[in-house]
Amino acid sequence: DPFYLETALWTTVKLSVVSTALALIIGYVLAYYIAELPPDRRGFLTSMVVVSLSVNIVIRIFGLNVLLMSGGLVDSALTFLGMPKVRIMYTELGVLIGLVQIAVPYVVLPLIGVIAAIDPALKEAAASVGANKYRTFWAVTFPLSLPGVVAGTLIAFTLNAAAFAIPALMGGGRVRMMGMMAYEQATVQGNFPFAAAVGISLTILSIVITAIYLFAINRTFRTARKAA
Repeated sequence: DPFYLETALWTTVKLSVVSTALALIIGYVLAYYIAELPPDRRGFLTSMVVVSLSVNIVIRIFGLNVLLMSGGLVDSALTFLGMPKVRIMYTELGVLIGLVQIAVPYVVLPLIGVIAAIDPALKEAAASVGANKYRTFWAVTFPLSLPGVVAGTLIAFTLNAAAFAIPALMGGGRVRMMGMMAYEQATVQGNFPFAAAVGISLTILSIVITAIYLFAINRTFRTARKAA
């Protein structure tokens, strides 16, 4: 049915991909900062990232609701600064913020170890031939950290694609993702065959997108090796 393709399926793909990309940007910056710290300070901040995962996802979403709701901290701050109000809760923007917030720790944790394991001598060698920090990052650090990037983004994407609590609580039933649709069909409509079909479709969708992503990464690696 085109209705489900244009709403649930497209919304799921769009929000999952965008939230994963944003989580990668935020998570990479945080992981890079932590990895560059001395080991004693690095361990403390890494433990803080792990502790954030111990808080139940529903509790974290309720916390976001308080911050982003009309009259909440964010809304009050915008009003105080004289900026126009932006409706966040029960919109795709609110769901996107929730997905990013949940996904960032899963991106940070694989990246910390990978970035910290990069030999500093490689960066020094790049600097010795005239490469600045920007070029050293793109020529040395980022390529060597790609295994962590791939691992983190795959975890974040699969979690976000199957999200139920976030679109239900932060989307208010207006942002329809496939996980939420399967729940509604099974519990509200009592249509278990359709709910099963949605679940299978979501599984196949995740597998296809993951396969395309890995194929693109491997092809990029092969091209880079041939060019070298």
